[in-house]
Amino acid sequence: MEKQEYIEEVNLIKEQNDTEFEIYPMAVEIIQPTIKNLSKRYVFARRKTDKGQIYYGISSFPDVAILDKKFKNISNKTINEDVWHQLKGCLEVKALETELITRFQIEEVISKKPDKLGQKIGHLIGEILWYKKVIYTNGIEWRYLYIKEYSEELIKRIIGIVNNRIDFEKNPKREFNWWESFKNIDFEIVDECITENCIENWDGFIAKIHKINWE
Repeated sequence: MEKQEYIEEVNLIKEQNDTEFEIYPMAVEIIQPTIKNLSKRYVFARRKTDKGQIYYGISSFPDVAILDKKFKNISNKTINEDVWHQLKGCLEVKALETELITRFQIEEVISKKPDKLGQKIGHLIGEILWYKKVIYTNGIEWRYLYIKEYSEELIKRIIGIVNNRIDFEKNPKREFNWWESFKNIDFEIVDECITENCIENWDGFIAKIHKINWE
C-alpha cells in the first residue's frame, strides 16, 4: 500500500465507518512482505470452543493471528508446546485516535506486579506472552512488542496457565485470574516504537516494518 492510498483510506474510515475493523485489512497489507512464508488468520470473532482455545491463549483473542503454515486447528482439550511454537505472532488493532497503552504502563506492571490487572492491559500483556510478538496499532501509531527471552520455565508456566484456564472455565460461572498465578514469574517485554505517526514518517515506518522477523 502506498502512502497516498493509506491516507485516503484513513480519511474515508473517519468519515464513513470509524471502527477498528476497518484497520484490519490495512494493517495486514502493511505487514504482508514480512509474512510471505506464514499464514494470517482473522480470529477476533472466535469463541472459547475446543478449536478456539489456542487462539484465546492466556487472556484474549487478538485481531489477527500469525501462524506457521503447518499449523492445523484441531479440537484440543489441552494445548502442548509443539502446537504453541506454531503461533508466530499477532496483530492487536485499535480504532483510529484510540489512545494506546503506553510503554510506561507496561513497565510499571512488570516492575511493581500489582495484585490485579486492568482488563485492557491484562489482555495486551497476556497476548504478548502467548503470541510472543505483537504489532500494536491504532492505524497511526505503531508499536512492536515481544518477549525478550523465553526460558524453559517461562514456556512451561505459560502453557500450564492456559491449560489450567481451560479446565477452570468448564464451570462457566467462574472467572479465571491468570495474573494471580503468574505475576511472580520474571519476564521482560521489549516495546519498540515503530512510529508515533506513520503518515508523517512513512518511509521510515515501512523500513522498520520490513525488518520484523516473526521466526
